[in-house]
Amino acid sequence: MEGLSALLVALLLVVMAAVVRWRRRVPRGTVGEIAAEDAPALPAQDPPQLAWLTAEQQARWQRQVQRFLLEKRFIGCAGLVVGEHHRRTIAGMACLLRVQPNAEAQSLFPTVREVLVYPDAFLVPSAPQPVSEYGLELVDDAPDERIGEHGPGQVVLSWADVEAALAGDAVQVVLHEFAHALDSENPETEGAPPMADYREWSAVMGAEFARLQRHRRPPVLDPYGATAPGEFWCVVVEAFFQQPTALARHHPGLFRLLAEYFELNPPLTDASPLAPPGSAA
Repeated sequence: MEGLSALLVALLLVVMAAVVRWRRRVPRGTVGEIAAEDAPALPAQDPPQLAWLTAEQQARWQRQVQRFLLEKRFIGCAGLVVGEHHRRTIAGMACLLRVQPNAEAQSLFPTVREVLVYPDAFLVPSAPQPVSEYGLELVDDAPDERIGEHGPGQVVLSWADVEAALAGDAVQVVLHEFAHALDSENPETEGAPPMADYREWSAVMGAEFARLQRHRRPPVLDPYGATAPGEFWCVVVEAFFQQPTALARHHPGLFRLLAEYFELNPPLTDASPLAPPGSAA
């Protein structure tokens, strides 16, 4: 009997531990737990950068958002019920990247067919890493936790981090992943969206990418951008939209390059894009 009692106690402890782990992994907020018929009709949240746009650009942005909503399929994951406010908020952020005068005559993020939305950060299996020329691979069983991902035909997002970006977080997951989508439209180059002239782009981006790789504690750009030219481009896009003043102060060349490409004029609160790099933040 004592052995049976001990076994029952052990099983109970295992079940309790599993419940605790499950609770700890419940996403922030409860949006994923609301049934579709009971979900409140929450308003969409326009990106704060909408204030940067001229009246003409805002009208173009509205039309691009409607295109996005018609062309892209949204899928809720891990219990999240995608509502109109999710769709409209994400579309509004993504379309900040496509308000140039010629944008409406072009395909809108043609490499993205669907947007997957999780309530919070999500787990993806780790990819095997080659460790020798003989094909040996190092496999990590632990999955990676991510807040966004761009893959063939889709973008995956954490809704909690979409909301954090709206609140001013330096990480802007929607812009980061759709910057990848722009990059993927031009497979012959990495870290450059389609454009007519790559000479200045290549010179400025190449020099700043090398600078970030040398810099142990960069003041503005996420160090993750040093891992690859494609990630560098996406990190610079995040900084341009979330920290324009700091980007203009520390990386005036990058600021000018993106302002010209997106044809946007972000307000700079306490610095000029002509200020030398390295000024106090």
